[in-house]
Amino acid sequence: MSDAEAGSNDDRLIGSRAGNAALGIAYLLIGVGLAYSLAVNSIDLFGAVLVGIIGLVALSLAILVRREGLFAPENKLIGIFVLLAMALLFGLSELTELPSEIVFGVVFAVGVVVPHLLLEYTEYGTAK
Repeated sequence: MSDAEAGSNDDRLIGSRAGNAALGIAYLLIGVGLAYSLAVNSIDLFGAVLVGIIGLVALSLAILVRREGLFAPENKLIGIFVLLAMALLFGLSELTELPSEIVFGVVFAVGVVVPHLLLEYTEYGTAK
């Protein structure tokens, strides 16, 4: 690797760290703003902070999609199980008399545990 290539990689690394630091500071400031708006009981400030939260989440999702891609096999698997868990939550809570602890346990197992185990112990989505 030449010195020019090493320099360009270092510049990207520094830019990436600076970008991540800026995003982290923005989240911290939004958190402080949220706490302050609740402390002073200002609905206007609270609304402004919520708009900031939505903006930061949208920016974070855009960065994630750009870096990782949206339709990775892992994301498809997790999305399918999350949708299944949501359907189970609605179906079990509305159509059965099961206690809420059991319903949430089933939803957690289907939406979180099963996809995690599938991704952890199978080769689904790994680069060949």
